[in-house]
Amino acid sequence: MNATTFSSLGVALHKMSEELGWSFSEAGLSFTVLGLAVGLTSFLPSILLKFIGPRATFCIGFFIISVGFFLAASAIQIWLFFIALTLIGMGFSLAGNVTAVWLIGGWFPDTTPKMIGLYLMLGGIGDIAGPSVAHYTMDLVGWSQHWLIMGGIAFFLCALAFLVIRELNITKPSENRGRANEGVSEIAALKNGFKVPAFWLIASVITLNLASVTTIHSVAVGHLESLGIGPSLAAASLGFMAFVSLVTKGVAGSLCERFTTRHMMAASIAVHALGLCLFSIASSPMVLIIASILFGAGWGIVVVATMVLLVEMFGNQLGAQLLGGCHQISSIAAFAPFAAGVTADKLGTFAPILLLCAFGLFVLAIGSEFLLKNMYSISK
Repeated sequence: MNATTFSSLGVALHKMSEELGWSFSEAGLSFTVLGLAVGLTSFLPSILLKFIGPRATFCIGFFIISVGFFLAASAIQIWLFFIALTLIGMGFSLAGNVTAVWLIGGWFPDTTPKMIGLYLMLGGIGDIAGPSVAHYTMDLVGWSQHWLIMGGIAFFLCALAFLVIRELNITKPSENRGRANEGVSEIAALKNGFKVPAFWLIASVITLNLASVTTIHSVAVGHLESLGIGPSLAAASLGFMAFVSLVTKGVAGSLCERFTTRHMMAASIAVHALGLCLFSIASSPMVLIIASILFGAGWGIVVVATMVLLVEMFGNQLGAQLLGGCHQISSIAAFAPFAAGVTADKLGTFAPILLLCAFGLFVLAIGSEFLLKNMYSISK
C-alpha cells in the first residue's frame, strides 16, 4: 500500500499527465482526493472489525484496492481517476493501520509497542522503493499496465490474507479496554474515549505530522530548486527521509518500552519540527542532509509513539478504534499541499507554510510533555 499510493503517486501522475494532458492543478488535486478518501473512511474499520473480524476487514480492504487499481488502468478522464483513488483510499483505510494495530495488539499483547514499530518499519520499505519501482515499471510497460500489475498484486494479497491471517481470540471487554472504561459498554467506552482531551491532542499530532509529510512530498523538488538544490538531489532527499523514518520506526517501539511514551512523542515532535525549519532554508547539501535526518527521525517516531500511546491509554481494541477516529480527523491534512501551492503563488516561496507547520509542531511538543501527563491520568 505504501509503495503504490502516496509515495509513488507523484511519479504516476507525471506520466499520466504528460500523456493525457492533465493540468498541474488537476494532477495535484489527486493527492487531496486520495488523502480525503483515506481520512473520511477511517471510521469503517472500527465498525467492520466488531462485526466481521480483522481477517475479513483486511481482505475486503485489499479487494477494494485492487478494484481501484484496475479502474485507474483505464482512467483516461481525470474524474474517473478520482473515483479510482477514492476506492484505493477506502481500501487503504480498511487494510491499513487500524486493522493492523487491532491484530498486532491481539497477537503480541506483551510486546505490542515493539511489534507496532516493526510493522511500520517493514511497511516503510514501500516508501523508499515505491517511486523507483513505479518509474521503471511505467517506462517499461506504460502507466496503464502498471496499474493492472498493481491491481493483480493487490488481489493476490487479498487471497493470501484470507489464507494466512489467524483470527483473534477476543478477550473480555474489561480485559482489553483501559482502566477508565472497566464495566462500561463498548459503545460507551468509545464515546468516553472521544471525550478525553488526550485523544484530541494525539489526533492533532497525527494531523499536523501528516500535513507536514504530505507537504514536503508535494513541494520538495520545487522548493529546493528555488534554493539552488538540483532536482535529482531533491528527489534523493525524499528517499533518504523515508529511509531514516523506516529505521527509526524499527527502534521506536523498543524505545517506547524503555522510556515513557509521552516523552518519546514530545521529543520526536520537536525533532520533526526542527528538521522542517532546516528544510525551509536548506540551500546547501549539508543542511539538507541534516534536515532530512531530523525530519525523517521525527516522522518515524511520531507515527509509532502516537499508536502506542493510544493502546497504552485505552487498550488494544479501543485504541485501534480511536486511531481510526484520529485518521478521520487528520483528513484535513490533505489540504496542506494545496495551501502550500497557494502560498507559493502569492509569495513566491513555500517556506512560510513549512515554518507554520513547524511552529504548530513545537506547540504540540510542549503540550505533549507538560499537559499530557494530567490528561493521561484522567484517561485512566
